[in-house]
Amino acid sequence: MTVDYANRALHILMDLLAIDSPTGQEEAIRTHLVDRLHALGLSTELDAMGNLYARLPASPAMEHENTVLLNSHMDTVPTGAGVKPRLTCDGETLVSDGTTALGTDDKAGLAAILTALETIIAQQLPHGPLVLLFTVAEETGLQGATQVEVERLGKIDRGYTLDADGQVGKVIHSAANKSRINIVFHGRSAHAGFCPETGISAISMASRAIDTMRLLRIDEETTANVGSIHGGEVTNIVCDTVQVVMEVRSITKSKVDAHIGHLRACCAEAVKAFGGSCDFTAEELYPGYRIDPDDTGILYFKGCCERLGLPFTAVSTGGGSDANILRGKGIPMLVLGCGYEAAHTSQESIRVSELGRMTELLLVLSTL
Repeated sequence: MTVDYANRALHILMDLLAIDSPTGQEEAIRTHLVDRLHALGLSTELDAMGNLYARLPASPAMEHENTVLLNSHMDTVPTGAGVKPRLTCDGETLVSDGTTALGTDDKAGLAAILTALETIIAQQLPHGPLVLLFTVAEETGLQGATQVEVERLGKIDRGYTLDADGQVGKVIHSAANKSRINIVFHGRSAHAGFCPETGISAISMASRAIDTMRLLRIDEETTANVGSIHGGEVTNIVCDTVQVVMEVRSITKSKVDAHIGHLRACCAEAVKAFGGSCDFTAEELYPGYRIDPDDTGILYFKGCCERLGLPFTAVSTGGGSDANILRGKGIPMLVLGCGYEAAHTSQESIRVSELGRMTELLLVLSTL
C-alpha cells in the first residue's frame, strides 16, 4: 500500500468530519463537495431531493470503456455531529473523543472517492467514464436514493457503493428486504376511577398483541422489532389509542411477507379478545437482493482485490444501503467494506491504512 494515499485520504476525511451533516442538514457538506469537484474539473448536478451527481469524462481513446459509478451518502446519524476526531497514540487509528459517533459512515467513502479522483487527474491515469452519486437522507431509510433520477446517471456498467463496515476487500452479496409496519389500536376511553369497566384499553390490546408476536431474531436471515409505542397521557383515563411502529427484515422477500401475516394475525386476536379495533398497514421501505457468487461483477471485484493482495470476502447483511434502491432501479451495484468499525456508536473507528487500501482499490476499479 502507498502510505501517501492513506495520509491524503485522512486529510480529506478530517475536512469532511469538521462539517456536520446529520440527515436533513447536508447543505454545507454538499457545497464543500461541489467546490472540490469543480476544482478538479468535474461537472455537477443536483436533483430536487438534493442528491449530488458528478461526471468525469473518459480520458482520450477510453470513451468506449465501461462506465463506473461510485456512490456514497453525505448524511450521518444525529450522533455524528460535533465530532472531535483524534488519532490513537500509535497514529494508526482514527477515533472520536468518545462523546459522539465518528461519522466515517459514510465520510470515509467520500474521502476515498475524492482521493482517488485527485490521483487519477493528477497522474493522468487512463480511465473510462466515471460517474459519482452522493446521496442525502440515507440514514433515515434510503430516502435520497429512492428519488435518484437514473437518466442523470446514464448507462452504468459497474457500480460501487462505499458503505459497509469491515475491512477493505469485503463485498456484500445479499442484503435484506425491509418493511415498516404501523399499527394503531382503537379502544374506548372511560374514567379509570369511576367506570373503568366501560372502557376498552388500547394499551392492553397492544400489549396482548406484542406478547404473542415472534420478535427479534426469527431465523438466520429474518428479524422483527418493535421500534416505538405511543399512547395515553394521564392515569385516570382508560387509553383509547395506541400506535405501534415495527420493522421486519429478511434476505428472502417471502419471509417478510409471511412474518407480516403473523403480526397481523396477532393483532386480530388481541382485538377480538378485547373488543376494540386496529388499523394495520405495512410498507416496503426498500427491496433486498441476492447476487450469485459467480456473478461477473463479484468475480471482477475479487480479481482486483487479488491484484492488490487484499483479503477478499463476500458476506450477507441484514442492513440496507443505497445499493438496495439502485439495484432495484436496474443499476448493477456492489456494496464494499470501507474499513470502519462500530458505526453509529461512540466507539466508531477506522484504521488509517484502510483509507489507503480503499483508495488504491478504487483506483484499480476505476482505471482498469
